Amino acid sequence: MMNFRTRRLSLLVLIVSVVMAPAVIAEADHNPRQFDIELLIFRNLVVNDGGEVWPVDFSDWFEEPVDNAQPDILTAVTWLPKSQFRLTAERNALARSAPYRPLVHIAWRQVVPSRRSAKAVELPGTSNNPDRASVDGLVRVAVERYLHLDLDLRLHLPDSAVQAASADNEVYGVPEIRLRQQRRMRSKELHYFDHPRFGVIALITPYEPEPVEVAPETDVPTDMDSPAPAAQP
Repeated sequence: MMNFRTRRLSLLVLIVSVVMAPAVIAEADHNPRQFDIELLIFRNLVVNDGGEVWPVDFSDWFEEPVDNAQPDILTAVTWLPKSQFRLTAERNALARSAPYRPLVHIAWRQVVPSRRSAKAVELPGTSNNPDRASVDGLVRVAVERYLHLDLDLRLHLPDSAVQAASADNEVYGVPEIRLRQQRRMRSKELHYFDHPRFGVIALITPYEPEPVEVAPETDVPTDMDSPAPAAQP
């Protein structure tokens, strides 16, 4: 008899857990966590690739656009000041090195949803000077079991560099230099995205808001607690 009751209890617990699971998952979706995303984008100044061949892909130039749908852009982000950057030492090391040059160093805070509802963050414009390289593009961050970081970035070279490279491609000119990579990553770990012309160091850190201190309640006397006025003589 006890064995039968134990089986019934185990079955009841299993049914309750299955019924309650969607509610728990839904609650997690309604309370997504916030993360700080920091990107350090730098250019590789070394022209000589040591004999390694990087073929030019002109396929995008000849493909007809399928549709004009624009990606969903996330605007609810908080751009962080430089005082809260965590990759300052790495940026300074790249600035002192001969073959590399930092181009973009930004950080922002956002709510990170699941992959099915994640939107892209558009990088702000970096430079309108034709004599300087710049980077633009989209960054998408999502979380499931792991964090997922998707990069779609374009490097725009100075006019002088474009003219020099165009000498080898007189017909078609120089195509865009694009970095499109996806990475599954853990928080608080440095990740490096490689490209022959520019690279990205990424760091994602969970945001833990500081606890709000609640002032202690003070005893405020009410009308019923206040003493009765003294009788007039």
